[in-house]
Amino acid sequence: MELALQIVIGLGTLMLAGLGLMSMLNPGKMAGNFGVETTGVVGLSTIRSAMGGMFLSCVAMLAAGQLTGVTLWFVPVAVVMAAIAFGRLISMAFDGFDSQVVPPLVIELVLAAALTTAHMQSAAA
Repeated sequence: MELALQIVIGLGTLMLAGLGLMSMLNPGKMAGNFGVETTGVVGLSTIRSAMGGMFLSCVAMLAAGQLTGVTLWFVPVAVVMAAIAFGRLISMAFDGFDSQVVPPLVIELVLAAALTTAHMQSAAA
């Protein structure tokens, strides 16, 4: 795998680990960072479980792919990132544009593309 792809995937893994850990450990702060509000225990539980769990499961798959060299682990994470980006685009179409959505959208698209490229290169080798 090319050094540039390794760097992008490594940074993406660290970013997702940070988001996952913060979602688990400080869901109130993460809710604010994501621009959502929690409603009591159920809301906090959702941030910890659904969001934190999703981020940390992506980290586990990325780590498995990086440690074993089996890039098939990257594919589900690429699908998740692409689906999140698609959701952002749907939101832009139906809810309007906010420039704060652009940086995470770019990160999600770049990470999905890097993971897909890394897997395709590995499969072709």
